[in-house]
Amino acid sequence: MRKHIVISSLFAITLTACGSSSSTTNETAIATDTTMISEDEGAVDETASTVVVPTDAIVNADGSISINVIVGTDDYDTLAGDRVVKVALGSAVTITLTDANEDQDYHLHVYDVGAEAKKGEPGVISLVVDQAGQFDVESHTTGKTLLVLVVE
Repeated sequence: MRKHIVISSLFAITLTACGSSSSTTNETAIATDTTMISEDEGAVDETASTVVVPTDAIVNADGSISINVIVGTDDYDTLAGDRVVKVALGSAVTITLTDANEDQDYHLHVYDVGAEAKKGEPGVISLVVDQAGQFDVESHTTGKTLLVLVVE
């Protein structure tokens, strides 16, 4: 029976948020390098690599990325800056945001796309990311940052 151990190392990167009314500095881990070691053979596979994303950020079979955010539960402000998703330049990205407590006006900065949603209903932002950088998804209703999208 072959056993494997996965070793991951995290790198913290300082990110500067792009807010509509103010700027803040946030720090969070956004990437890992993964090494697999086979216990019974001592072999090391250093080619494996992955990106740290919340469990509800999904890479679909066609390579597109789906990100779900529940406002007040797993958004950037609620998780104290731990809601950063890294995607590749050129990726098709769909961000679905839901707030059970109030109507919302969501906005993805720089790309200048957004969605409005009624209380409890999802707002959906879909786009192909064609600009590299760090971009905030904000609530223009509350002014809170809900997601930071890093495009590389």
